[in-house]
Amino acid sequence: METRTRYFLLKLIIAAAIVVTVAATPEDARAQAEREPPLIEPDVEPQPVEQALVDSENFEVAAVVGWLNIEDFESSFMYGARLSYNISESFFVEGGIGFAEAGETSFERLAGDVELLSDDDRDYRWYNLNLGYRILPGEAFFPGDYVFNTNLYVTAGAGATDFAGDNRFTVNYGAGYQVLFTDSVSVHLNVRQYLFDSDILGDDKTFVNTEVSTSVSVFF
Repeated sequence: METRTRYFLLKLIIAAAIVVTVAATPEDARAQAEREPPLIEPDVEPQPVEQALVDSENFEVAAVVGWLNIEDFESSFMYGARLSYNISESFFVEGGIGFAEAGETSFERLAGDVELLSDDDRDYRWYNLNLGYRILPGEAFFPGDYVFNTNLYVTAGAGATDFAGDNRFTVNYGAGYQVLFTDSVSVHLNVRQYLFDSDILGDDKTFVNTEVSTSVSVFF
């Protein structure tokens, strides 16, 4: 009986020692890991990244050049200016003015000395007020590891066109692509359509004139 009791107590002591050893092992391992330095020291330094963002100023002024296809009167060099106000990151309003000079119609070229319009009446001028919406912000990658912010946007609005001695109500719509080279300077590529009704050639019709242009803008 005494032998069984001693044997039972011995087993109890061994079991308690095992439990204490297992419970203490994780703490001891963590302490040892904290004391020992890592085998490989990481050599990672954060690299500063600079991106061209839209400046805090809300106004943007642009000088515009390009080509305007005047229906029935050939394509002509055009120039103009635009002033925009950024309402938010997505919406902006824009006022613009442009100038061009209409060419000859196919009838005038074939008829020889016949002129449908005088030189003064060929002066073409338009102005409008538009609402714009940036639908797809992104990035453009250039050689030399240069990355610039971009915006794809659409515009629509109304205004007037002075042409052939008359002033005509004009609606317009189009799209543009903007690349911000710095936080205050950007370049735009634009395609726009201008629509107005006229009877310049005798019959009432809707003229659809297309602008393809580029512009350089500055925020202020």
